[in-house]
Amino acid sequence: MSWLQRHASWLWLAALVVSAVLVASLRMDWGPSGPPQGAEPADTGGVVAAEPSNLAAVARRIQLIQGRAAQLREQLATLQTEGSARRREVAALNDMLAADSFTECPSFLSEDTTVRALQKIIREAAGAADSGAPDYNRLHTAATVARERLRTRLEVLRDQLSREADDLSAQSEDLRQRLLIQSEEAERLDRQVREELRDRSPPPAVHVP
Repeated sequence: MSWLQRHASWLWLAALVVSAVLVASLRMDWGPSGPPQGAEPADTGGVVAAEPSNLAAVARRIQLIQGRAAQLREQLATLQTEGSARRREVAALNDMLAADSFTECPSFLSEDTTVRALQKIIREAAGAADSGAPDYNRLHTAATVARERLRTRLEVLRDQLSREADDLSAQSEDLRQRLLIQSEEAERLDRQVREELRDRSPPPAVHVP
């Protein structure tokens, strides 16, 4: 199970626990027939116990954290997908540049009109060489210039995509840190609820033989 899935499951479980706590606390405070009539406040020795309204506030807080965490997970998944795509594009450009293979056209380059125009010149020169066309020398010179311009264009594009990938990675790391903070806050609230439950629990019955 991934880190995100573990936190999503934990937050969902925490929300259920708090809901159950609210019901239990109301029953313990009020009993089956509602709040007692005319009851005197108990002497707590200066310690104020958490009321059901406080537990309801905790439940709302956990639900808010759960909603924010869900949004952060969606944003993180989008950033990770875009970042992976940029890395693949950078790798493809590196392969083209290393192999001097300038007539390939990956899908992410298909909309770049400059790349397509330069590739067309290179292909025409290659076709003229195969067919022995009389204007081969002119086409060959044009193709040489086109190859240099195309190399420069691909290098610039590669560097741009690499910067975008780095930026997406930084944004993803920021979201992961924010998710971690949300998780720690939810854990703190869960401990608060558990402590309140423990304090509210009646002492165990003593069995007298």
